[in-house]
Amino acid sequence: MMKSQTVVRTKDAICTIVLGDSRDILKELRGQVDLIVTSPPYADARKNHYDSVSPTTYSDWFMSFHQPFYNALSDHGNFVLNIKDRVVNGVRNRYVWHTIDALCDKGWYSIDDYIWHKTNPMPGYWPNRLRDGWEYCFHLAKTKKPYFNPDGVRRPIGEWAETRLRKLGGNDLARHNSSNDSGFGRDISQWVGKRTVLPSNVISLALVGKNKGHPAVFPVDLPLFFIKLMTPEDGLVLDPFGGSGSTGIAALEAGRNCLIIDNNRNYYEIMCKRILEEGKYEIQRVTKSSSDHLTPPEVRDL
Repeated sequence: MMKSQTVVRTKDAICTIVLGDSRDILKELRGQVDLIVTSPPYADARKNHYDSVSPTTYSDWFMSFHQPFYNALSDHGNFVLNIKDRVVNGVRNRYVWHTIDALCDKGWYSIDDYIWHKTNPMPGYWPNRLRDGWEYCFHLAKTKKPYFNPDGVRRPIGEWAETRLRKLGGNDLARHNSSNDSGFGRDISQWVGKRTVLPSNVISLALVGKNKGHPAVFPVDLPLFFIKLMTPEDGLVLDPFGGSGSTGIAALEAGRNCLIIDNNRNYYEIMCKRILEEGKYEIQRVTKSSSDHLTPPEVRDL
């Protein structure tokens, strides 16, 4: 199979875009990846655009990527999987949960579940459910304490603080425990002088409305959030189902090196074009090979 590779280089980072099967390509990247952030094809979705996988076999199909992903990830690396259960015959098929359970059975730790809240969900009407306004972003890792930098995603505290913290009452000057003995409490005085706060695990972002040549484009700010949260400044980001290239754009924006892979030639061309046009980066080199295993040398030698 002819494989293609495009290298995009900025003054801070390198993005290697590869056409091929990530299960083959990742054989050369043992322990080098700091973050895998990706959104794979959903079960039986968009059959006209890419290979479809039945919900009944989805977990088995995805597990064929488990070992390449596990081997490529560093010991303290992170894996973020953006995916959503599919409705089959009017009810949710829980192939996603079966897949997460299967990954955990193989040694992955399920650290947390993030929610991507879609602020502009697609319209529609169904007799027994409402519009899909969110998707999962599962956080997995090889250890219970992977690399994690919450300061990388701090946000401005907000205008409320100026009035709320201007004059504190008696219950605000020390820890005030809940009156129902729940064990929870708060100390408002700790907020005085703060300019930033940590976000929650709910990420509110709009769907990408403009056509990018791909049927399932996720917003650049989604992978960007996890890149800032879960990779060191010299980290390597991997998207093994590259799609439209959102992860590549996010990684370069954050100054991280990245490897973006897709097995669909049309989407490979779209990724290259989009990353170059939206970022206006320089093409360092385009290489082609007929070998079975294409190794991205720029990534391997970082």
